[in-house]
Amino acid sequence: MYAAVLESKGQMSYRELPTPDPRAGHVLLRVRAASICGSDLHRYTRGHKVAPLVLGHEASGEIVAAGPGTRPGLVGRAAAIIPLVPCFDCAQCQAGRYSACKRYSFIGSRQNGGYAEYVELPERNALLLPAGLSLEAAALVEPASVARHILDLGAFQPGQNVVVLGAGSIGLMAVQWLRILGAGQIISSDIAAANRQAALELGADAALDPLAEDLVQAVQARTGTGADLVLETAGVPQTLQQTVRVVRPGGFVVLAGNQPLDQSLPLSWIEELERGELHLRGCFMSYSAPFPGHEWTDAIEMARTGQLNTAAMISHRFPLSQAPAVFAQMAAHAFDYRKIMLIP
Repeated sequence: MYAAVLESKGQMSYRELPTPDPRAGHVLLRVRAASICGSDLHRYTRGHKVAPLVLGHEASGEIVAAGPGTRPGLVGRAAAIIPLVPCFDCAQCQAGRYSACKRYSFIGSRQNGGYAEYVELPERNALLLPAGLSLEAAALVEPASVARHILDLGAFQPGQNVVVLGAGSIGLMAVQWLRILGAGQIISSDIAAANRQAALELGADAALDPLAEDLVQAVQARTGTGADLVLETAGVPQTLQQTVRVVRPGGFVVLAGNQPLDQSLPLSWIEELERGELHLRGCFMSYSAPFPGHEWTDAIEMARTGQLNTAAMISHRFPLSQAPAVFAQMAAHAFDYRKIMLIP
């Protein structure tokens, strides 16, 4: 088989690898669509502790082989990758906190993933798909499940006013979930005009440019006392600092963006957190009990019915063979994009 392989920092190749045989309890998925995640770009630009490695955890396809000990009837079924592979035995797994498992593996980060013609994975990690769901939509179930999980962590309730900082893929998915679940005011913020327009098209009531207007004043004008819930999805220090300034006293803040590790926050951020008696939560992945969680089944159903607009999230499609060039262009900020599909 052929695969796009992260060789080292800033180096990706497209080369032939052995096609894996499914082990006991595993299946072999023929990949039909794989979406590029921002975390994959970070691994490319910053380097990754596991290399060489086939990246890709947002992917779907058809099961073409099943190893011993798997249930009958899997071959021929369409499935999406559930990338987290917990141990299921430790105290955190037993409590349903699979993302906190200390012995977990991860398809596309700690073991070979979906930027390949085939990927081998545990049967439990192949999410079987209903009829009528496109494989491209299924490849976006993973980021959709992350956005759904964020709302759980923020104790979201219908009618609440919510600020979404960042209108990238997770931010836009969050905007859609807020629309589906009945938020009051949905306020998006992003420095890119195209992202703001996308947020409006997908359900935001307002899309603010923090470089052109005072974000705190704008949110106050629309909500009266600040947002009930603030979601940080951009992963930049500037938006992280804005979180505690646009939320109401006693409100919820959920941090979901991947922040740069060489930056710091002023202690005034902590003071505002304390003075507002705010609820602060972190988000790492998208899982709950029973594994993988309602976030995944919710995302499948909303994508199947069209309430979650996955087609609008896709801006580009490229053959998998072009992945090295695509990643190089993304790293160089050579073009604007939403979700990019790689097609083996």
